[in-house]
Amino acid sequence: MPRLSLPRLASRPEWERTLYIMVAAQALSAMAFSNIFPFLPLYIRELGTSTGLSIELLAGLVYSGQAFAMMIFSPIWGTIADRYGRKLMLERALFGGAVLLFLMGYVQSAEQLVLLRVLQGAITGTISASNALIAAIAPRERLGYAMGLLQVGMWAGFGLGPLTGGLLADAFGYRAAFLVTGVMLGLAGLLV
Repeated sequence: MPRLSLPRLASRPEWERTLYIMVAAQALSAMAFSNIFPFLPLYIRELGTSTGLSIELLAGLVYSGQAFAMMIFSPIWGTIADRYGRKLMLERALFGGAVLLFLMGYVQSAEQLVLLRVLQGAITGTISASNALIAAIAPRERLGYAMGLLQVGMWAGFGLGPLTGGLLADAFGYRAAFLVTGVMLGLAGLLV
């Protein structure tokens, strides 16, 4: 019976090897970042407030604060990537996210969580960093394929993340899910 084998990664062009590594890293990071989605408002309720702000307002801030910070810092990181390199910015986003998500497992109030989420928005940005890296290295005639494959990794991660996050939180608690998420982002950073 003939033996089936996957194409050897080493025999691929350098840009293609980088693409496959980035697809795996993109899937892992998207899965990690979306792990916390199913239970984040429940975690806020469990933490409680130290300032008297309503839990509902804090639940809104934990999402909006991260998004607004990312909106402000994305062009700054893009400019720095143009000057110092896209891979460096991707590693900054992954390792920075790993530290911040890990720390979220140790917060003592919802306000601390909101602060870390704002910092997460300021520091991370793995999707745009991954897209920029692949767009810079893929041959023009293969750019559509490369960007499409990168999207496969991202959406696979976003599809699996909430499920695994919910399972982790159910089995081990909210804090443990944050710790696992931090480790996953660290692994994605090492992969890159």
